[in-house]
Amino acid sequence: MLQGSHNEPRKSKSRKEEASPSLGGKNGRFSSGGGASRRERRLQARKHCAGTVVALEAEVHAGRDIFFEGNQAGSSSNGKPSNCGVQSRGGTSVASTARNVNRTSSDEKKESLGLDGPLYGRHLTKAQRESLLEFIDGARATDPLETICSHLQMHPRSYYRWKVGVQSSHGGGGGLNKIRPLEEKRVVALAKKYPAWHCRRIAYYLEKNAKVFIGKTKVAEIMKAHGLSHPFERKPSRPQIEPADMLLHEPWRKNLLWGMDWTWVNVDGRFMFLLVLLDWYSRRIMSWSIHWQITQLQVVALVTDAVAVEGLDLLPDGEMKPIVVADHGSANAAKYTKHNIEIQGLRLWLSGIGRPTGNARTERVIGTLKREEINLQEQYSNEQEAKTSIKNAISDYNTNRPNQGNGGFAPNAVHHIGRYDLTMQREKARQRAEELRRKHWEQELSPSDTSLT
Repeated sequence: MLQGSHNEPRKSKSRKEEASPSLGGKNGRFSSGGGASRRERRLQARKHCAGTVVALEAEVHAGRDIFFEGNQAGSSSNGKPSNCGVQSRGGTSVASTARNVNRTSSDEKKESLGLDGPLYGRHLTKAQRESLLEFIDGARATDPLETICSHLQMHPRSYYRWKVGVQSSHGGGGGLNKIRPLEEKRVVALAKKYPAWHCRRIAYYLEKNAKVFIGKTKVAEIMKAHGLSHPFERKPSRPQIEPADMLLHEPWRKNLLWGMDWTWVNVDGRFMFLLVLLDWYSRRIMSWSIHWQITQLQVVALVTDAVAVEGLDLLPDGEMKPIVVADHGSANAAKYTKHNIEIQGLRLWLSGIGRPTGNARTERVIGTLKREEINLQEQYSNEQEAKTSIKNAISDYNTNRPNQGNGGFAPNAVHHIGRYDLTMQREKARQRAEELRRKHWEQELSPSDTSLT
């Protein structure tokens, strides 16, 4: 061990005479094994040394002593040469020649396989994994697994996974969890039937109809393999504005927060107003209407219709009822509107002026209606056509369209069943689908093939 001795007392003259003249300096001394201190004698001599001592050069200030202690002292007392590596003052080990050789061979192995950098979490081919397994098995005769994996920059858990048979090009489950040909056929058929649908909607549609239980990522891979994928367009991120404190909390059940807003609809060259009210928990559109103008009467009628649909007027006194979030339009801010909403047991909360994020969920739903229905029409020929088309679009949105904020479930399902129960049903269905896939591939593969996977 190489340590400075500026805090140690000076040694006697006999210690000077015993030091090697070839190693001594003007202001430095080197102690031999015979003069080892009590602390040095407690250190056990290191066995099984595989390399030569690494030469160390140190520059010290005048008046300080340097001593070779520890390994050299112990080896001198035992009469054996010291070639076991050297430790620095802080106690950190200096790598020996054998360790350098092991690390070099690991780097050469990775380079021969075309690998560079850490292997943590990386997807390797079957040939690469087999080659690494062979290399690790050969190196385990001299070194522990943890040391070999640290040189290769991989986790030991990956080695054990590969050993038990996770060497399939598919990935998890030993290759027995890959989708069946029938499942892939259903995905491709639905993608061709609805070319405008993306991978998320296809995955949720198949899951809802109990046909295929796979994630949207796998659906995207299948669509890409068959040339059915859509080009990815990255849009610039929008600046985020913090909403009010009340809106920082997620509603934990339905009928806690409602949002209300309106937009324009082109009907025979004139503008009508589409008024929408939805529940923030399930994103379900509770009530809607189309008018030539928006006044306090239309706003109160919209809220009253939603209260009647949910049966809130039949609840006993003291029950928690929704807070209606709206912007600062004249119809919303009217005294008549606030008074009639409070009579029904609800409260009206007006978001900040010029702050669309205060009513963000309502704005998002209206944006979906505009993008998928209203903006696709140059104009509606008459009011009846506008009401019919928008009614069908809202019905599809509530019943069939998967909502990302709901975890892919339609608003109606979340509103009546609950997001947690639907998530648990999905987990159980996917577990059953995984068991069916395992049984399918176990029957397809022969016993000899199963041992290789």
